[in-house]
Amino acid sequence: MLTILSLLNQYVGFFNVNTKFKGRLYTVLGFGGVWYILYIGISFITAHRYLRGFGLIAAFVGLMYVIYLNFMYYFTEKKAHFDISPHFEKVVGNSQAAEANQKQSQVIGPNNGVYREQQVLPTAVKSNSDEVANIQTLSQEMLDMGLINQDYQKMSDHELRQLLVVNHDQPVYANHPGSTVPFAKLVMEGTHLVIYGGINEMQAMRLGEITRVGLADVATALKNSDIFLASIIVNGGLGKTLTRSSFIETAYPYTLKVEVAYRLK
Repeated sequence: MLTILSLLNQYVGFFNVNTKFKGRLYTVLGFGGVWYILYIGISFITAHRYLRGFGLIAAFVGLMYVIYLNFMYYFTEKKAHFDISPHFEKVVGNSQAAEANQKQSQVIGPNNGVYREQQVLPTAVKSNSDEVANIQTLSQEMLDMGLINQDYQKMSDHELRQLLVVNHDQPVYANHPGSTVPFAKLVMEGTHLVIYGGINEMQAMRLGEITRVGLADVATALKNSDIFLASIIVNGGLGKTLTRSSFIETAYPYTLKVEVAYRLK
């Protein structure tokens, strides 16, 4: 059974499958597999090998309890009874807490300043295949460093439903309303206004090209105004959409959202 789960984990890893789906799949497979342990245990008892038999039955009960916890977590919104996982986490979670503290102590900067709302315009950004890959790489680095939250801004199910209605059923991402790129800059390359971004300036990568500023094309915008980078965020990763009875969570590619500030010449 462990070999089957290991192979399944390896093959599923080739695809962009979200954690909840994999958890449900492993729970179903585990539920089917532990019954074989019970069968072996009963066989040992029948053969008067009681120590091994009752040991395997005890293992069956323990594994069924773990499967029950996984079932409650992955298939329902209810809290499991007699859940010992918080106590278990306290025992084995010290290294994770230390890692979290380390992430919090990291210095993020620089930022792009504060602008009045009237000074800021949205942009349209075009990215080629290499730049799209750079956005995914940067987002994964931010995720690994704890710079992307995945808690849906702690919204309740009711708030998520309302936001999905407002968004016309477009997904609400776990990092809503977006995660700020630690370092970003605008560079003029000929007549092109190019965005570079990264964890820091040393690791900055080309992420795309601004094609429109507000309703104007880049050439017109630069002719009439000085343009400054106001904000750059990534959106994507895990996201929820609404079905008839519940939410469905899917992994989406990360995308870039850029706003600029302008000053008329």
